[in-house]
Amino acid sequence: MSENLPANANETLDAATIEALTASGIPANRMILIGTKEWITGVIRNLHAVGFAEVGAWSKLVPTRNKGEMISILMRRRSQDQI
Repeated sequence: MSENLPANANETLDAATIEALTASGIPANRMILIGTKEWITGVIRNLHAVGFAEVGAWSKLVPTRNKGEMISILMRRRSQDQI
């Protein structure tokens, strides 16, 4: 998982979030974590430890408009029988 800020410093959370939520138009389930950098990385590591998701499957951490708050998204494709 990359913990770097967006390459384009002018990229807004809204644009990054919309891209992550609507990428490819393929039906998908998403898990969104919003909180401090430390909390998010801890949850991601704990979910990896129990076999839920690989650490690298999560989006990079992106700052929100709230000071000290970040967001990371996990997206998994949904099969037709899960609709």
